[in-house]
Amino acid sequence: MELSEAQGRRNVLVSAAAAFTGFTGFTIVMPFLPLYIQQLGVEDTAQVAMWAGLSLAATPAVTAVSAPLWGRVGDRYGSKVLVLRSLTAFVLTKGAMAFVTAPWQLFGLRALLGVFAGYGALTVSMAAESVPREDMPRAIGIVQMGQRLGPAVGPLIG
Repeated sequence: MELSEAQGRRNVLVSAAAAFTGFTGFTIVMPFLPLYIQQLGVEDTAQVAMWAGLSLAATPAVTAVSAPLWGRVGDRYGSKVLVLRSLTAFVLTKGAMAFVTAPWQLFGLRALLGVFAGYGALTVSMAAESVPREDMPRAIGIVQMGQRLGPAVGPLIG
């Protein structure tokens, strides 16, 4: 199916916005995660640092393992539906994090978040599929801009 130039451009911008939203949401908790872990009853500074580090590392570590699987699924069913799946899972798991009562539960939810992540590669794929070959570098650059701006803005908002 051929896309018009306007549709392709729109898909690239939607991909960049999805990447920006996901990466912003992922990093928005970074500044206050140690404070949240203290609120969960961890008083020792070393333990707070350990749980914060483990919790922050859990999502990208699990994502690194699960992303190739989601890439294969995306090839079969399309990237758009998987980006929506990923961002929906982000909203649900982030919401569930408000109800944890122990640091290990926070760690578990952040690891679960990694299972459903992988939207970064999917948004690049979605953009690349939307434009002619000669426009791919620009499309990928726009999506990567969204992917890099998200982590820059997220902690500022947090």
